[in-house]
Amino acid sequence: MIRDLAVKFVDDFLMPLENDLLEREAKGGMLRLLPEDQARLKAKCKELGLWGLDLPEEFEGVDLPNTALVILDEELGRTIVPFTFPPDSPNLHMMMEACNEEQRERYMMPYSKGEMVSAIGISEPGAGSDPKRMAMKAVKQGDSWVLNGCKIWITRADTMHHIICMAKADPGDGGPGGITAFFVDKDTPGLTVSKEIRMLGGQVTYEVVLDNCRIPAANLLGEIGKGFAPMQTRLTRRRLEMAAWSIGIARRALEMMIEQANQRTLFGTKLADKQAIQWWIADLSTKIHATRLMALDCAWKQDQGMDVKTEASMLKFYATEMATDAVDKSMQAWGAMGMSKEMPLHILGTEIRTMRIYDGPSEVHRMVVARSLLKGYWSL
Repeated sequence: MIRDLAVKFVDDFLMPLENDLLEREAKGGMLRLLPEDQARLKAKCKELGLWGLDLPEEFEGVDLPNTALVILDEELGRTIVPFTFPPDSPNLHMMMEACNEEQRERYMMPYSKGEMVSAIGISEPGAGSDPKRMAMKAVKQGDSWVLNGCKIWITRADTMHHIICMAKADPGDGGPGGITAFFVDKDTPGLTVSKEIRMLGGQVTYEVVLDNCRIPAANLLGEIGKGFAPMQTRLTRRRLEMAAWSIGIARRALEMMIEQANQRTLFGTKLADKQAIQWWIADLSTKIHATRLMALDCAWKQDQGMDVKTEASMLKFYATEMATDAVDKSMQAWGAMGMSKEMPLHILGTEIRTMRIYDGPSEVHRMVVARSLLKGYWSL
């Protein structure tokens, strides 16, 4: 029933928006929903019960397990329309783990109700995927924290109400510091959205600079020096999402390949009769099935409270690379038409290409998996 509802939502309300998005992107515009479309879709989500799906019931949510969420996210992956069932899960999970009572009322609950937009600031110029190279500093001064540094590749920075910034904290009393999370409101003096960065496929991110940005001590999220754990919770949720989206992208690409194979005649026979095409279809459908089982296994383990860092890393690189292969082969089957901006394949291709970078590139996740095995933290 959950899957059927998601399928109907995607088919009836998201797919019809694709042509307008393709036209705007082809003219150099952003791959973004118009405000009126965004508002209409959110209202429909509330009407259908597709809001707060992973929010606990005590916070007026549906409290679905991760196994159900990956099924829903897979359906969303089938479309190029940039929409997720609100609120966006990863930041919500970080808040649920680390917010105190006052912060739940000030940040988490408004965010969960769609009254706030939340951004996350982790990456920095020159730091990449290595958190030890993080340069942003947070120094305790009386009842305030003063933040200095730069964050990059920030989505929603132009519409955010606050950003959760990761910084190296100095408590100012000689005590232990370390990577710590802070809420920084958008109108805080010293916070500047300094640069818009146009990405592939009509996507856009931003650079954010904090220059002597003074925030209240109450904006400390979690404990000093212990920001990595809730951040990891956020990243694991995002990686499960990306794996599910990748499955949806691969399914869409495969369906388009099958459509082309059954309608295109070449050298006297249909593409569907060519062994190369048949093997592509067989191999891709097998990999999609295997990736879905991996995602459900990882989601189930997380629902049981198990540490799934290694499984999430496996999923991140396997799912995104699998979907890359699916889109590439679908483009090949469509030939020149597959290269055109009239079709969604180029958007699917750029989406999955960027996924192989953000939230940790494939090489870093392979390193995580290898280290887990070599050091005996995980076994097959």
